[in-house]
Amino acid sequence: MSGSLKRALALWAASQVDGLHVYADDLANVKHRYPCCTVIELTHGVEPLGCGKRDFITRRADNGFVATVGKLHRSEETFRLTVSSPSEAERHGQEIVDAILQSLEVSALAAWLSADPMEWIDRGSDPPVSFRLESVKPLGRQSIPPDITGEPFLYRGALTLSLRRMLPIERAVEHVMERIHLSKEKR
Repeated sequence: MSGSLKRALALWAASQVDGLHVYADDLANVKHRYPCCTVIELTHGVEPLGCGKRDFITRRADNGFVATVGKLHRSEETFRLTVSSPSEAERHGQEIVDAILQSLEVSALAAWLSADPMEWIDRGSDPPVSFRLESVKPLGRQSIPPDITGEPFLYRGALTLSLRRMLPIERAVEHVMERIHLSKEKR
């Protein structure tokens, strides 16, 4: 099972706000646990960097020959985190949603302003997969009208994040040349 950046983002969001239940979509919340957050991938783009030549090589440990060559590609994914919550006895539902979105936005902004890259881990895959992010940029909040179709009324809001990372694209070396002998033939 390969790792998922979406799942790593969901685990990060759940770790930022105590009691937040994170799901892949609204249908996954069958037990109606609130406050909840759904994660949706909006866009995904990958572009090569540089002039197309190799950016890095890896060598074999036993003999020092080149084992793989690779290039770096820049990947940018945009995700929307939609938060839903009913009202509680002491707080209105929209206040709860706004506080959660504020907390997530502040955490993302702190990560974006940090000089160090972030590392998110998808612990749902076997083995866990690590994602090294160059930047986590909040793109803004969106207001969503309350859902008044059922009981209880759900107050909602969304936060859009842009995640940028570098992807190494490797390929194995097909031919290894150990020695080259040049000889000049007379004609």
